[in-house]
Amino acid sequence: MSVTAAQDANRLFAQAEGAFQAGQLGQAEALLAHLRQVVRGDGNVLHLSALVAKRSGRAADAARHFQEALRSRPRDPQILTNFGNLLAEAGQPEPALEAYARAIEADAKFLPGLLNRASLLQKLGRDQEALRDLDAANAARPKQAQVQSMRGASLLALGEIRASAEAFDAALAVDPQRATALAGRASAAMQLGDSEAPGLLRRALAVRPGDPQLIVQLAEALEAEGDSAGLELMEQAVAGSPDWVQGQMTLARMRWEAGRSDDFTAALEQRIAETPRNVSLWEALVVSLGTADRHAEAAGAARRGQAAVGTHPGLAMFEALESSEAGDLAGADEAFARVPPGFPGATVSEARHRLRTREIERSQQLLTEALREEPWDITAWALQGILWRFTGDPRNAWLHEQAGLVAAHELPLTEPEVEAIADRLRSLHQTKAHPLGQSLRGGTQTRGRLFERLEPEVRRLREAVLDVLHRHWAALPPRDVAHPLLRHRDLAPKLEGSWSVRLTGSGYHVSHIHPRCLISSATYFVVPEEDEPGAGHLEIGGAPPELGLDLPPLASFQPRPGRMVLFPSTLYHGTRPFASGERLTAAFDVVTA
Repeated sequence: MSVTAAQDANRLFAQAEGAFQAGQLGQAEALLAHLRQVVRGDGNVLHLSALVAKRSGRAADAARHFQEALRSRPRDPQILTNFGNLLAEAGQPEPALEAYARAIEADAKFLPGLLNRASLLQKLGRDQEALRDLDAANAARPKQAQVQSMRGASLLALGEIRASAEAFDAALAVDPQRATALAGRASAAMQLGDSEAPGLLRRALAVRPGDPQLIVQLAEALEAEGDSAGLELMEQAVAGSPDWVQGQMTLARMRWEAGRSDDFTAALEQRIAETPRNVSLWEALVVSLGTADRHAEAAGAARRGQAAVGTHPGLAMFEALESSEAGDLAGADEAFARVPPGFPGATVSEARHRLRTREIERSQQLLTEALREEPWDITAWALQGILWRFTGDPRNAWLHEQAGLVAAHELPLTEPEVEAIADRLRSLHQTKAHPLGQSLRGGTQTRGRLFERLEPEVRRLREAVLDVLHRHWAALPPRDVAHPLLRHRDLAPKLEGSWSVRLTGSGYHVSHIHPRCLISSATYFVVPEEDEPGAGHLEIGGAPPELGLDLPPLASFQPRPGRMVLFPSTLYHGTRPFASGERLTAAFDVVTA
């Protein structure tokens, strides 16, 4: 190419680049089409052509141009990163991650490649991997607000609450108005028991007025402080956006926990009456009613929803599940027949239903199928244990009755420490009714992660709990790769969720499991007097009463201040009611690091 031709090409490329930046995509494409004929295979021209096609919504053309550009410049980190962005937006995460990996291999400090790969990993729930990229980005650019804010988000998702707060603080020191950092720092503050959370969320809303997630967080932060303004905020927000499903469900929950069981779903019912074909609102209504133990009403709502919207597998699934829980076994049979094969959750739910109807062989077939699809599903293993025990299968002893799997321990706390912890826990209970979807009845439960709070009494409790947990873990039976808990035996235990429950009157826990962890717990700080034998006892390993299998618990523990009980999360557990008084506990879930 002559010098004059090269100069002309450079001039046309600069014009195309300016048109692209000005949003004049048609003009940019016309110039680039000419340039692709004049300077064939030029990486810059093909890269810009890909960006123009992408912004114009022509994904196939964009992909073709990216691939042509990479044939010219296969190790260009910018082209590789932008190609990764196209693939990620097209719902192709693995090819996108491969493109980002090639960009980072070409330049280990290339910030866009590191940040875009981290962002995609966060969306995929792979925050530990994302954190590695963000730490590398932080080493390269330590004072970048975006990097620190993204680090905070991954640390928060991983349960590293204090470290996440530090990362968000670092982001806000550089950019005090960064809404994602403000919201993330507020989430950390709520879990740390820091009173700054509402103020941080108000600052974030000033930057992003009307942001629905921020509104929910602010309402819940106010609720946690016992401030009725949280419920008022949700009332106003839902009135302004009645099709907002998360808002409707949050409002229903907050009304319930404020003691308004008579009208907690009223806003949902009103909006459904106005827009009866909105499937998402029907599902929200069914879930809200079901988690409030109003199973017959929930099943009825699922039927009403199908009458309004027509055939719908999700609503049929809800109808089947809630009919079974309500004891309408024939109705559940009919509804399960309408759920498509392979529908998420249907196999385990129907296996539970078939236990109720004493179709043991069918239940076993379904559990075998469920465990083939998800080999370590805690819910499926819990039901498998119940079925094995009901049929006298010796494998239940292997699953649940080995020495050391269930044990009671005394916390290394003095009596004054136990009393101080009890006073602190009691002060954290601000709601008036048990939360929707939880196991307690006749009491309240704290929100957030109890063990991340900063109060000295809570920190002392966490220290004592970890001491006992590590001793319990060390005494478990040997590693067994086929066992849902013991396959993790050689890894280190880690605290996951943690909370406090306060039961009063004749409060109790229904039989339940914790399906997202390996070991469950109960730790006692205040217990009522035992007015009759077994009142208030923790019962572990029995069949849930609603299954009607008449299997008594494998173990029963009398609550005692300073006592902690640990057991596999595949064991159903609940408590017997007590006549009167107060029962104050802390609990937590255990996973592996």
